[in-house]
Amino acid sequence: MPAESGTQAQVESAYRNKPFLTGYLGPTSFVSSLCDDVDFSSDGRGLEMEIPPRVLPSFWVQKVSDLLLALTDFAPIEAVIREYYGLSQASVIPEPFILNSLAPVENMTKGLLSSHKAGGFRSLLTTKVIQNTANIFEVPSSVAGKDFHSLYTGQAIRLEILGVICSLAGRAAYLGLAGKNFDNEKQRLQFSKKMLIASDAALHICKILTPLNDLTIWLVQENLFFCLAADGNSSPQTWNKLGELSTDIFALGLHRNSKNSTQTPEFLLESRRRTFAAAYRVDKSIATFLGRPPRIPTRYADCGLPLDVSDEAFSTDNGNLTYSLDQVDINGWSTCGLFYPASWMRARSIICGFRDEILEVALQKDTPETAATLLGISKRCQASWNEIPAHLKYTSQCWEMNLPTATPIMLVVSYLAYLYNEFLVHQFLVGKTNPRGSCALLSVSSDILSAVLIIGTRRDQTVDLRPDFTWLILLYGIPSASILVKDLQSQNRTGEPLLYEGSRPALIRSLSVFISHLDTVAEPGNSNYSLLQRASRVFTKIIDEILEPQASLPTHNELDDYALLDCDQVIDMSDLDLLNTIEIGVCFDQWLI
Repeated sequence: MPAESGTQAQVESAYRNKPFLTGYLGPTSFVSSLCDDVDFSSDGRGLEMEIPPRVLPSFWVQKVSDLLLALTDFAPIEAVIREYYGLSQASVIPEPFILNSLAPVENMTKGLLSSHKAGGFRSLLTTKVIQNTANIFEVPSSVAGKDFHSLYTGQAIRLEILGVICSLAGRAAYLGLAGKNFDNEKQRLQFSKKMLIASDAALHICKILTPLNDLTIWLVQENLFFCLAADGNSSPQTWNKLGELSTDIFALGLHRNSKNSTQTPEFLLESRRRTFAAAYRVDKSIATFLGRPPRIPTRYADCGLPLDVSDEAFSTDNGNLTYSLDQVDINGWSTCGLFYPASWMRARSIICGFRDEILEVALQKDTPETAATLLGISKRCQASWNEIPAHLKYTSQCWEMNLPTATPIMLVVSYLAYLYNEFLVHQFLVGKTNPRGSCALLSVSSDILSAVLIIGTRRDQTVDLRPDFTWLILLYGIPSASILVKDLQSQNRTGEPLLYEGSRPALIRSLSVFISHLDTVAEPGNSNYSLLQRASRVFTKIIDEILEPQASLPTHNELDDYALLDCDQVIDMSDLDLLNTIEIGVCFDQWLI
């Protein structure tokens, strides 16, 4: 046989023996039976199709070059990312994987600035980034956690990590961090917009160039978080990006426990659990907000909760995590009583598991068993909440314990997410049968409003959270306050006893303080300013009516505001139905996410 023919036969044999598809294959896939010897979700490779190497169109080559140019002024980028990780208690990507990347990327940008032939250097670097990104991202089982960044920086620099850096820096700047690095508000927002453009471009190019991998998931997730901060929950773009994230998670198999973890370093498996936990929570938040089915349902996932260990556990001299067995109990919780990003991921994932069940019941047709099912979910949710370590549950004393600013806020955020489960259960149980609600619904509404007002009193200590406090008011405050004010107005008009079992004067004072927040939380020009002002006028009219029963009915000029009321002038909030089924977590803790 001629040598050429032999070579061709070898190529064809190698082609036939190579898996034509990698990525997660479930038990119903006929392909999985042909690939039993490959654990696609843990071999470190990602999604690999048998297609020729892709050629990046010149338009996108220029976009890579533009992205590199956007990174040349790296000082504010590094500053805002370091401040984010210094303050955040809900960062998803473990700190060492990002902070260890900053120095190599900074060195790269110095080369862009110092070269006498900067244009030529940038052209060469653009080519290198594209070539590296087009290669399959392989993670050797022997790689150490402290060296993980070397697989995607330095000589191995990949576009995914540059996109992640742009996403993190832009979102943190948008939410007000590292303000000292910008001369004014306009410059800060321009910087954020530039980072968003770079992040979007990086994501698009990576989807063209490279098989799906862990870095791609990071980029998709951080790009979604950025979109949430900039565009909000109701944006069609946000919904589409959530769909992309859930699709990629399923494709890479992050929703399932790995079948063969020996091929993948332990630290990477643990990072995947954190990624899934964050995606799972955001999915439930947006699904609640929009009243749509979740994209990542619990019934199809068995990914375990991330261990309650510090980010430093990922910076290891081998492929394992660094922590002692006596630091984690049998359930995976830390025994040290400390606050880690993973602590909140675990707690909020547990809460969101019950949110998933509530949504499944709420989004289906009512049956005779619906009420019992909801009450059962509520009971189990309360039991699980009680089992969460005590230091992760909010108490009023936390503000006096000299904790980092983020800690009490995360305690409140987790507590509100738990309370909102109860709110939804009792709201669905009441339904349309009683516009005043029920004692249980009024009680949980009062607890939610109190938590909202607590954050309001701490605004001077959390200046960077002012944009997110607007969402706290909108998404938790208005639904709970509307339930409470309905009962007050009904009692005032009918003389029937209050269903609310607390102090009536104290409730009126709380609602008055809440109204003051509606008036001041957003400035003219803010996208929510008009809505907040309108809600303020509605609540004010009703409180005035309660305090002064002789108050006149609205004039013709006030009818637009009272479109929020029904024909009996009891708040129906018909224009705000969306706000009755949304959760603050996805927005309020954006800089903490």
